[in-house]
Amino acid sequence: MLTKNLCAAAFAISATGAQAADAAHTLDIADRVGKFQTFYAEATAKPIDADARFALWQKDYGIAAVPPGPDGDAMARKLVDDAWTKYPALIPHLSAMEKQGEADANLAFDRINALFKTGDTPIQSRVVLYVGQFDNNAYTIPPMDGRPATVMMSVENANRKVVLAHELTHSIHAQLAGVKNSFGAPIGETMFLEGLAMRTSQAVYPGLPETTYTQMSEDGDWLATCYAKKDAVLRDIAPDLDKSGREIAMKYTFGHGNNGMQREAYCAAWIVMGKLIASGKTLPELARIPEEKMVDTIRVAMQK
Repeated sequence: MLTKNLCAAAFAISATGAQAADAAHTLDIADRVGKFQTFYAEATAKPIDADARFALWQKDYGIAAVPPGPDGDAMARKLVDDAWTKYPALIPHLSAMEKQGEADANLAFDRINALFKTGDTPIQSRVVLYVGQFDNNAYTIPPMDGRPATVMMSVENANRKVVLAHELTHSIHAQLAGVKNSFGAPIGETMFLEGLAMRTSQAVYPGLPETTYTQMSEDGDWLATCYAKKDAVLRDIAPDLDKSGREIAMKYTFGHGNNGMQREAYCAAWIVMGKLIASGKTLPELARIPEEKMVDTIRVAMQK
């Protein structure tokens, strides 16, 4: 997003490659572009209807930046159907996109470790490059069950460099702050995570328009609306900072919040994390605030 969701099922994917940033910092990069090409070849080998095509996609590929559960399945179906006519023009460019995605991932990984001053702290992250559905989305899974923090990144993302920086921030931050929660975390924690990721991507690639770090390509005047409504957004989200679960997460990410905006948690996150940094908090300091203190850190910052 800009991370909007987390899907534990993605951990079934295994790494196929590794590149070391330094002795203590390792970034594994896995390729799922080839798997998509195999699926696409099978899906176009003979005429099939949309239902059969989606069933094949679920069986042989099944990677989309959607929340887990029935709602996510419905969203994935629409994404695949809407993207289908765009794939023929994309296929010839996939190899180059994958190669550039690897380079972008390694560069962002190194820069974030430098910004967070990880030094000799062991950091292991993983990026899975896949073919998405032109939704310019991505997501990160925190470390769990012995598996490293994993970024799921579509190679066709129009803002790939900055989004990779955003998602790799999540992967490194999770290790420094002991993040265990995923989709459905308390809203205040979501604000902290997303605010830090947006502001860190701004530091990785400074000088770009603020919309580059905060918006998705289809968002229109989202950031301008965020600034215009920021007082109301902060006031109305404040009572929900401790609330968690799928329903409240959907409201503040995919759905419409209290003031009619999508992703109101991200609007609040951008504003509040900006306040924290302006107050003198540094990225290395913020990245090490433990998960259990994130909600209170956001609450205090909102009261100033």
